[in-house]
Formats: sequence, structure tokens, C-alpha cells
Amino acid sequence: MLAAASAGGSGSSTGTTTRPSTASSSHGVRTRATYRLLLLRGLAPDEAANLTAFVSGIHVGGAGWKLQEVNRLLFLRELNRSGRFGEADGGGAPSETTELRPAS
Repeated sequence: MLAAASAGGSGSSTGTTTRPSTASSSHGVRTRATYRLLLLRGLAPDEAANLTAFVSGIHVGGAGWKLQEVNRLLFLRELNRSGRFGEADGGGAPSETTELRPAS
């Protein structure tokens, strides 16, 4: 009986605690850690990247995802969600009035 109390008091427990997961969480899914864990579990790199994308809330269709693409899309989603990336951003070539000059 003393051993059971000692094991329970020492923090060794088989139970797990879970935190609710939401898509709008500020922490989000840790993609690199998820990807590596899936690789260690025996998934192929393309399978691990697609499952990481799915867990992150990204639609997985016929074309596969790479981890870098997943991270880039999640970054852009966060910029858009926070209002730092709008509909007009990132679309098209610079205007003709924009002139690129070397630094002097």
C-alpha cells in the first residue's frame, strides 16, 4: 500500500491530460515536431507531410504537401488572420513607378 501511494505521489502515472485544441489557437500545431514524430512512427516523408497538413487544418487533395509548403501556408494564414496581409498583398508584379536602385 505504501508503494502505491509513493508511485502516485511521485508523479508516475499512466493517465494523460489533454488540452483542448482549436484551429484559432495562438500556438497552433508544431509542424516540425509532428512531422518528425510521424517519420519516427514509420510514415514516408510525403505521408507525414500530408498528415501534418491535415492535422493543421489544411485540405489534402490529389497533390501532396511538403512540410515547407505547410509552414508557408500557415504563416500566410496567420498574417491574414491578424490583419497584416490583405487581399491586395502579394499579387502581381511591382508597379511601373517602382524603381529598383542599388544601395549607395
